[in-house]
Amino acid sequence: MLWLYLTELALAVILGAWQFAWPTWLCIVQQPPDLAVILLVVVGLTRGPLEGCWTGLATALMIGSSGSIPLGGLFISHMGAGTVLGLLGGRIFPDYIPVAMLVAVAASLLMNIVELLFLPPASLGPWLTAAVGQAVMSGLVAAPLFALLRPVMYYLAPAGQRWA
Repeated sequence: MLWLYLTELALAVILGAWQFAWPTWLCIVQQPPDLAVILLVVVGLTRGPLEGCWTGLATALMIGSSGSIPLGGLFISHMGAGTVLGLLGGRIFPDYIPVAMLVAVAASLLMNIVELLFLPPASLGPWLTAAVGQAVMSGLVAAPLFALLRPVMYYLAPAGQRWA
């Protein structure tokens, strides 16, 4: 179980740093995908609410340490999303990639709305364009990342706790 938590923490650090180093030529509306949200989707759907909340804490700390978003909004949005995705993991189809793509789009939009409450933009139009662009990119990148990370989460889980 310790290896699972250490792997989730390492993935949060790697994907959080990779999110800020995403090449601009691979962006839609000059917005990179929210890789932390994709990690939350993978962990939440495959591991449950406790691991989803833990991963939300790790990703919020990583994004908060390298970005300019207030930590309060990050903790609420990331830990809440991880817990909700974990609760949904046993009820929706956690092993289907299209479901993960749709959930990543929805989670990215909802997290942007929560962060909007903590850091309102000067103009709503550019923010909305950026939020939708980031959600679309997150949905597109969720497919290969989900296919790569789902077996890792399954392999590291204890034998009695394998959902997907």
